[in-house]
Amino acid sequence: MDQKNRKKVVRMNKRIQINSALIIFGIILIYVVASVFLSLRKEPITTYKVNASNINNNIICDGIALRQEKEISSDKSGYVCYFVRDGDKVAKNSAVCTVDETGNLIQTVEKKDSDDAKFSSADYLEIRSTIDLFKTGYSDTDFYQVYTFRDNIESKVMEMANQLIMKEYTAQGSTAKTTVRNMTAPESGIVTYYTDGYEKLTPETLQESDFDRTKYNRKALKSGEIIEAGKTIYKLTSSESWNICCYITIDQANTLADENSLVYSINNSDTEISSKYDMIRSENGYILVLPLEKYMIDYVDERFLSVEIILDRYEGLKVPNTAIIDKQVYKIPLEFFTAGGNESGNDKVYVQYTDEEGNKTVKDVDTTIYQSDEKFCYVDPIPFSDSDILIIPDSSDTKPVSTLEHTTLKGVYIANKGVADFSQIAVIKEGEEFTIVDTKNRLREFDNIVMDASQVTENQVLY
Repeated sequence: MDQKNRKKVVRMNKRIQINSALIIFGIILIYVVASVFLSLRKEPITTYKVNASNINNNIICDGIALRQEKEISSDKSGYVCYFVRDGDKVAKNSAVCTVDETGNLIQTVEKKDSDDAKFSSADYLEIRSTIDLFKTGYSDTDFYQVYTFRDNIESKVMEMANQLIMKEYTAQGSTAKTTVRNMTAPESGIVTYYTDGYEKLTPETLQESDFDRTKYNRKALKSGEIIEAGKTIYKLTSSESWNICCYITIDQANTLADENSLVYSINNSDTEISSKYDMIRSENGYILVLPLEKYMIDYVDERFLSVEIILDRYEGLKVPNTAIIDKQVYKIPLEFFTAGGNESGNDKVYVQYTDEEGNKTVKDVDTTIYQSDEKFCYVDPIPFSDSDILIIPDSSDTKPVSTLEHTTLKGVYIANKGVADFSQIAVIKEGEEFTIVDTKNRLREFDNIVMDASQVTENQVLY
């Protein structure tokens, strides 16, 4: 290229051109990264689903059932065979069992069973009828009836087996009577087949060690076993009067001291029993005595019972104590409300304020009323400023907001809509970790609330 043409070359400006779109994109990217970083550092907000529940001051204790139990002993040694099911009631002079000195009676019956001389066709028909009746009325929702069905079948089989033994006993006549002792009930009552050493105890002779279940020794009495002469062969309880004795602490005794009678349940039963009571001083506590005149047959086979003494019961909505927060509210006299009360829950008041130009202006303000009484409405302070003045239209009555009384209401933050929405609560009973609140306020069962109210502020966006 010659020098003349070289002078015609135009040199380009090498300065960097700033792209506005690139700048905007960079700002957005920085914002997104910063938001993600802050959200990762931020402690997550945990919510709690409100459920209906209750808190009570009930006393739960172990009880010992003391009955008027008579131990019936055998005057002969031999093989025992029971005719009556454990826990059934027998009449006076009815056969309860036999004691076979040689064991020939039972062996003869067993031999006949092995030779197919078992139950009759009528016996099997009766058992089948019981099974069919159960199958017809069975429902999964009433599964507990299976146990009743089992007891009914066992009772029928035992009854039929006992009839076979009695028939054989009668058939052998004088031969059987020389070696077999027929034991009858000396009086009517409930028959039980176990011993545990508690039969002769009374409330006054009970010791604290008697309540130690690890040392409890119960011996079952069974058919086919050998019984020694003079040993207990069965027990008979003829009286419905009995006592439940519970060991309680001194503090628990002081709690019950002012009660004239007690209401309690046994073994988590839905039946609540009311009765008088007595307390006997023990070494480190008290023996609580609950006398009863019924229900004995329901627990005749049990020595230890679980007793729940029902005192105060509080039912409502269960919320964690950490979710409860105190909120400052204004107490505004009723006469300043246009609707005059909390009928709508969003009543108006008239407020005089000074605008930016210094002019006095009146506006109506919607308020959130949490509760009211005969004189005041308790309202959210958010819509007001200290310089506002409450007025009554066509009246000279005024009240500066700065002079309004304050009070504190308890509440929780409802999180159903992703915002910390304050809702007042009425406490029924406060526990160590949870509180039972009334269902009459805005909070409802299955609402989601902020688990820890100290983590958020009112109207904060949660997610």
